[in-house]
Parts: sequence; C-alpha cells; structure tokens
Amino acid sequence: MTLSIPLADILTYRKLTKAYFGFVEVLCSSYITFILQLDSATFMHLVGSLESGLKGLDTSISSQCAIAVDNLATYYFNNITMGEAPNSPAAIRFAQHIADCPSLFPEILKTLFEIVLLEDCGNQWSLSRPILSLILISEQIFSDLKAKILSSQPVDQHQRLSACFDSLMTDISRGLDPKNRDMFTQNLNRFRLEFRVK
Repeated sequence: MTLSIPLADILTYRKLTKAYFGFVEVLCSSYITFILQLDSATFMHLVGSLESGLKGLDTSISSQCAIAVDNLATYYFNNITMGEAPNSPAAIRFAQHIADCPSLFPEILKTLFEIVLLEDCGNQWSLSRPILSLILISEQIFSDLKAKILSSQPVDQHQRLSACFDSLMTDISRGLDPKNRDMFTQNLNRFRLEFRVK
C-alpha cells in the first residue's frame, strides 16, 4: 500500500507522513532482512524516501528517518564492511542493492551534512548517528564529500575548514559502539560551530 501512493502525496499530508515514516522506521529496525530481500526498485524507493524525510521541517520525522538510515548503515557496516564477505542472503542482497545504486549512501551522507551545516536542526544527536555509520562504511565517500564541500567554499577558508573536517574524526575508532558514537556526536557539534565561523 505504501508503494501505491506517490511520495509527493504522502509528504503533503502531515498525519500520513508521520505514519509512513514511522512504518519505514519499524521496517528498518525490526524487519531489516525483509526490506533487504525486496526487489531493487522497491528497496531504492523506500530508502530514497528516507532522504526526503530527512529534509523535512518536522524534527520528529527527520529523527525517525535518521534512525532508519542508521539501522541500514549499521547493518551494512557490521555485515558487509567489517565482514570478510557477505554470507547471509540478506547481506548478499544488500551488497547487490548498493552495487545497483552506488550513489545511495553518498547522497544520504551529503544530505545529512547539508542539514547539520546549513540548518538549525533540533535533532543533531539523531542525525549524528547515521553520519558516523555512513562515514565508517566507506571513508572514500567521506573524503569525496569533504573535497566537494571544500571546493564550494572560498579558497581562503580551505585550510581552516580542512582542519575542521580533520577534528571531526579525532579520537574516533573504526566501530559503532555507544562510546564511539557519543564521542562523534561531540565532535560533530564542535565541527558544526567551527565550520560556521567566518
């Protein structure tokens, strides 16, 4: 049923939007293997809709979407990035989904950084969770995004902003344990404040 209603229509009605993203959050947390077994078009539709939800003005919806993205990214990190090779059917299918749409994670990470850097978001803690997960999935994605953001800034600011990006990963290990996540959230808050200084 969620696939039969155009996303634009879902986003038009507040109650429907909340119900839809609540449903997707539950799918991504409790039924992740079900989502991963979907065909690529359906999977991409659901995950793509999360990016739209992140961009919304409602912080509760944005937080639900961030949790859903973090659940997906954490699953990918634990089962594919850190694993020697995907061995479960769900992990193999997830790897195939990402191979079919390699821009999926980079686009979501870009959206999250845009929100954190350019908007006054009241749910920075929630947004920091998927940012760390996505950075750890592929540090190359993070390096590419960093270069893209730096190139969009004035040249005289590059050195200062590059130092801001370097401080973002200070004392962060390659893991998603709660202590590491909390340290990253603190670093992200400092990064955001330093980045905005002109």
